[in-house]
Amino acid sequence: MSESKLLIYGATGYTGRLVTAEAVRSGLRPVLAGRDAARLAAMAPTPGLETRAVGLDEPDRLAAALEDIAVVLHCAGPFSRTALPMYEACLTTRSHYLDITGEIEVFEMLAARDAAAGEAGIMVLPGVGFDVVPSDCLIADLAARHPGGRVLRLGLGARSRTSRGTTRTILESVNNFRIRRDGVITRVRPGQLHHEFDFGEPPRAALVSVLGDVSTAYRSTGIANIETYSQANRLFSGLTRMSRSIGWLLAGRTAQALLNRLVDRGPEGPSDSARRRSYAILVAEIEDPGGQRAAARLRTPDPYGFTAMTAVAIAARALGGDVKVGYQTPSSAYGADLLREFEDVQWELLGCQATAR
Repeated sequence: MSESKLLIYGATGYTGRLVTAEAVRSGLRPVLAGRDAARLAAMAPTPGLETRAVGLDEPDRLAAALEDIAVVLHCAGPFSRTALPMYEACLTTRSHYLDITGEIEVFEMLAARDAAAGEAGIMVLPGVGFDVVPSDCLIADLAARHPGGRVLRLGLGARSRTSRGTTRTILESVNNFRIRRDGVITRVRPGQLHHEFDFGEPPRAALVSVLGDVSTAYRSTGIANIETYSQANRLFSGLTRMSRSIGWLLAGRTAQALLNRLVDRGPEGPSDSARRRSYAILVAEIEDPGGQRAAARLRTPDPYGFTAMTAVAIAARALGGDVKVGYQTPSSAYGADLLREFEDVQWELLGCQATAR
């Protein structure tokens, strides 16, 4: 196997194209892969990159396509359907596996296969994009500063439109919000939990949501009680109310098919001008057994562009041999300071306070 080849699967998708452009800007020459040969061919002439057309439902051909690949950067979701076949191909060819998922079930599924990854001598690192690099590093840093945390809460405030892929993932999570209680992932009703975070701008209120950190933060910090929230803006508050009232209906197969058809009619993702105005705010809070809370906040630029930057930076490290074998989170593989390598990230500690009794 070549020690220098990177393959980007899902290169023709919205985020895949951003990742490919960032890889080329960074001096990499990735192999571009996906299901559609025509779409790949349309991409290739500009950067002059090699393309490989193969479906994830073709295990033998997929393994053959990875035979000389050192690192796979998987960008084709929903990862609840696509991660396992790519992971299994990587096991076969002993290629390091990276992806840009934010889906709890995918993190859990891959973590459960840690032993197989270790035996194959590969690193399995899902979540190398906005989900979950900035939050994982923020949380790991805060936990190291304040050991002994009993409860971890994460709040997200995003000023960004979503791509089709992100929207599909959100729709799949309707009526399936989860937290971690005493180490066990548990379902909660939409709107059942709420919390206030210092986002640095209103509103402070946030409602329980479903973020991948319910899985990854547990393995990065060992904290057994984890809750994730999204800022209670008009859009998310409306989605929560809808999920509470008809979430059971929206989660059905017929409704999901209809919703996905509607998603396909919309734009593939935010325009370049919209992305230039976009940003996200993350606030992590750790509470110890005595009720003392410590918090930290960071702000990142456009989540999609930031995904491209972090994914390519991690892929470049892996290509250079900087890997940690087995299942990893961003901070377990590269430390919380990984995030400090990126420009335009504003990171600040918010201090400690006692919980009101």
